[in-house]
Amino acid sequence: MARVSWRWAAVAVLIGSLTAVPTLVAALPADGSELTATQLLAKVRASDDVAWSGYGTRRGTLVGPDVRELSDLPGLVGETTRARAWWRGPRDWRVDALSLVGETDTTRDADGGWTWQSADRRALRLVGDLDVRLPIAADLLAPVLGRRLAGTADVDATRLPARRVAGRTADGLRLSPRDPRRTTVRSVDLWAEPDTGLVLRVEVRTSASAPSLISTLLDLDLSTPAAERTSFDRPERASVVVGEAPDIAALADRFAPYALPDTLAGLPRRARSPLSTGGGVGTYGDGFTALALVPLPHDFGHKVVDRIDPKDDDGVATIATPLVNAQVVLSQDERAYLLVGTVPAGELTAAAAQLRAAPPARIR
Repeated sequence: MARVSWRWAAVAVLIGSLTAVPTLVAALPADGSELTATQLLAKVRASDDVAWSGYGTRRGTLVGPDVRELSDLPGLVGETTRARAWWRGPRDWRVDALSLVGETDTTRDADGGWTWQSADRRALRLVGDLDVRLPIAADLLAPVLGRRLAGTADVDATRLPARRVAGRTADGLRLSPRDPRRTTVRSVDLWAEPDTGLVLRVEVRTSASAPSLISTLLDLDLSTPAAERTSFDRPERASVVVGEAPDIAALADRFAPYALPDTLAGLPRRARSPLSTGGGVGTYGDGFTALALVPLPHDFGHKVVDRIDPKDDDGVATIATPLVNAQVVLSQDERAYLLVGTVPAGELTAAAAQLRAAPPARIR
């Protein structure tokens, strides 16, 4: 495990102290609505078109190793991020995310989107839709994350007491997996604005102790943001890159040359969008049991294994956290795979054994 320097630890403590007061206020009880769990869940699932703007934080406790080759893989590093968001609709929004290393601004429009990295003054223009990509800061905002987690069918829903979140009364909802043996997720607790179903706070638990992931809004405006709020104006002297695959997952989905199996470690492969142009990445499981298979270039996989496990003797490097587990697997036929998901480590080991015993057929 990489050691966090005392300087970054001091900054993290400072940020924690600044966000502690809103968290305590959110914990205060409130009088909620009379909605049933089923009714509230339906509202949350239908909240994608709700217009809003606000400021929120996301805090994780998932500490992993320093792997620069997988530096964009989220959820494996415990950190606090802050973001200001303007949401006019699922294809018209902007999220400005601040972290300890700089600012990343992301916009979405009808033809694609922009990502602006302040550290290197680089703007990436994404063309079209992506069926597979790594999550970004926008995916971890409470309204987006909460709606996505509520979209799974293989859960039981129960009401929780209401709370005050972002200055509003929010109805509580607990989602529990129906087969807890095959997932690291014990429960997902949501607090949503009852009239719109917009999720204001998300707590993901892997045990009965403190949540492993918390995403919450600290302020909220339910009026429609002005159109100029979600547009991107390229800064002067900024470099611009135009692409269709901004990260390793998107590249693998577009160019990986294998026909992936229909089942992996006993989990069925999830259906893809009929508009998808990829197919090199597979996602398996249902509900909170999610396992992704990402084929990697063999030399790239070797670099990752050497960084995570310098004394490697089995061609497998493991990254373990309470919520997300991952393995990079090398095979004797000069192949490499990334397995990552909200499943116990044993599921990854079973998947790796299957891929080694029955390598996917090459199609390119």
